[in-house]
Amino acid sequence: MKAPVPEPTQKPSETLQALEASAGARTTSARGLAFVLLLLLAGFALSAWQMWLLQNEQKAQSQRLTALAALKTELDQSRRVLSDLVQDQSQLAEVFQEVTIRVESQAETLALVRQQTTEQAAVWQLAEVATLVRMASLALNVFADVPQAMGFLRQADMALIGAEGRDLVTLRAAIVSDLAQLAQVPSVDRIGLYLTLGQLMSTVADLPLRHARLAPKQMPQPMQPPVAGFWGWAQQAWNTFSARLVGLADFRRGEAVPKPIPTAQAAQDLRQNLLLSLSTAQSALLRLEQPIFDEELRKVETWVVDYFDPTAAPHQAFLVGLGQLKMEIIQPELPSIEGSIAALGQAQKPQVVSP
Repeated sequence: MKAPVPEPTQKPSETLQALEASAGARTTSARGLAFVLLLLLAGFALSAWQMWLLQNEQKAQSQRLTALAALKTELDQSRRVLSDLVQDQSQLAEVFQEVTIRVESQAETLALVRQQTTEQAAVWQLAEVATLVRMASLALNVFADVPQAMGFLRQADMALIGAEGRDLVTLRAAIVSDLAQLAQVPSVDRIGLYLTLGQLMSTVADLPLRHARLAPKQMPQPMQPPVAGFWGWAQQAWNTFSARLVGLADFRRGEAVPKPIPTAQAAQDLRQNLLLSLSTAQSALLRLEQPIFDEELRKVETWVVDYFDPTAAPHQAFLVGLGQLKMEIIQPELPSIEGSIAALGQAQKPQVVSP
């Protein structure tokens, strides 16, 4: 824009004023132009800054969109994985439910088997105890063997350790009571007594027989000349009678009652009778027959006292051993174990279950 040219017809003062006004106007327009340029520059800079911000925002949005797309892809993948996991979990839940059902079924079967096993074990336990109690009764009543009967009852008591139930506890109490009664029975050493009888039998052959202890013979009186007449004949008859009477009698000293003296054959028969009686006593000992045992020992003692020499050492030792045997009780009074048998019968009764 060009400034107006002053006319030459103007005055210098007016021209100066016009020049100053023109300069002021040019200065003002320059300032305005500069301001406008500045505004335009500021607007351009603002536009450029906004464009830069917009580009940055677009880049950020593009990055966010890319990140969102990637995130969406990851979410889709995660959703698919989660869906697969849910499906797998559902399958696992079904499998777990099936396994649980099978485990419960097996647990019920196992409980049933355990119950049956427990019942069978109780039945077998009671059968074992019944067998032992009956064996104890047989040993006591038939064989009179107290140690054997106590052994069977102890085994029955051990078999009932840990048993429960009123009947089984009652059975065990009855067994313990019968054991206490059997423990009070005096023991009989039948083997030792049998061997002692055998030892006496081996000494029978060494027993010396009784021998006659005759009175000393009297010296014969000197023969006197016979007296004539009746008195002479009577004296001769008396001498003949007394001589014959002395030959018929056997006088034994030291005996209140004369004992018989056996002959050789009678002595052999006597020893056989002693052996037979001692053997019979052995048999009675094994059969626990107290009367027969005592009777045979009594007969042996009588024969030994009557027919054998009481002063001999074998005779005295024989009588000492025989006396010890006579004091033995081979068949003591035995208690009964009917308490255990009755308790066993009660335990074997079937249990009635009330509805």
